[in-house]
Amino acid sequence: MRFRVSPVLAAAFAAVFACSAGAEILSAEGVAALDGGGAVAREQALQDALKMIALRQGARVEASQGLDYGRSSESGSLTPLAPVRGEVKVVSEYQQGKLYHVKVEVDTSKAPRTARGTEAACAMPVGRSLRRKIVTTYFQVDRPAEASDMPELATGLPTELSRRLGANRMYSLLDANTVSVLADSRIAEPAAGAETVRRIGETEDAQFVVAGRVLATGATAKGLRKSLYESNNTSQQGTFYNGPFAGLFGGGVKYVPTERQFDAEVWVYDGLTGALLARERVSELGKGEVMVSPPRPFASAAFWQSDYGQAVDRALDLATRKISDVISCIPFSARIVKLSGPRQVYINAGSLDGIAVGDKFLIYQRKSAQPVRDLISGRELGVPETLAGDVTISQVQPNFAIGSVQAPGKVTEGDYVRFMPRR
Repeated sequence: MRFRVSPVLAAAFAAVFACSAGAEILSAEGVAALDGGGAVAREQALQDALKMIALRQGARVEASQGLDYGRSSESGSLTPLAPVRGEVKVVSEYQQGKLYHVKVEVDTSKAPRTARGTEAACAMPVGRSLRRKIVTTYFQVDRPAEASDMPELATGLPTELSRRLGANRMYSLLDANTVSVLADSRIAEPAAGAETVRRIGETEDAQFVVAGRVLATGATAKGLRKSLYESNNTSQQGTFYNGPFAGLFGGGVKYVPTERQFDAEVWVYDGLTGALLARERVSELGKGEVMVSPPRPFASAAFWQSDYGQAVDRALDLATRKISDVISCIPFSARIVKLSGPRQVYINAGSLDGIAVGDKFLIYQRKSAQPVRDLISGRELGVPETLAGDVTISQVQPNFAIGSVQAPGKVTEGDYVRFMPRR
């Protein structure tokens, strides 16, 4: 038998730890073992220090008690409520024995320093950006009859998302609008696309894959509208009066949709593991001329000028922001594709992706080919990794880079590297 302590207790602890979150300078020292090399130990010690400061800015306490065969036990964990808030500065660092020490200070009265609008917390190099590759894929339309005036919606929507995301210099986009991550359109759970996502990530060298589903595009309200000098074409959606005097002087009355919804889900996947990172929903309501005849091609200039097109435009703007919010602070990653001797490697990213000589990356190796699953829901959560060392870039070409490795163990083709910010 196992149970969790009342949430009131957790809230009380959170309040105590959050009381010091006013404007001040907080400091902490982190420690890490040097087993993986100096660069790896430095990053781990830095994260250790930042976690301690984050706990001081607000923490959540979760505790449990258990009873096994008459013996009671207790356990608990302390988790930060949010990442470190403030400007981070490394004060000192040193090695002592087999440990690496890093002392940091966080000025909570200052926002993180930015480089051309990019948050420092997002691990971007100063003055430039590392371009994460994103693949946009087919969007299933749940109610195709409602979207009969937009026959290209399923492929046009990912193309439009690709265009909007591509306006951000942090991303490199590939539009695969005819590829579906779900093998069967009747499957409603996006996590079922994990295997397809992994294949896309591997073949396209993509860090992220975006897919989704259009849930509804139907009318939500109808009303009367005059139809002066218009044809009361009964093939259009709505009800039309064409009785006596209806066409006198070209006039008439239409009972047609005046409000129309756009409701969709956007799924963001990790291209390495196939894990579902986010499942976001966007909804908008268009009012006015929402059923225009003849149909206007989706994403055309005429479509965006319509009342319904403007509602869809707002929804896609929101979807673009939500996607960016999910992936913008996930570290840039690439893959080791070739070994040249025991300590020199080639990675599949170069100057076109923002890589420069002197950049450092942490090397990660998969512990197992089998993903970690949630035993209750069955959802794949990701693939376990181990930190294996670091690589310093010494030569850069447009599509690849060469670097020297510092690692206690063997590095292999297929290992992943993630950017390590200079702090």
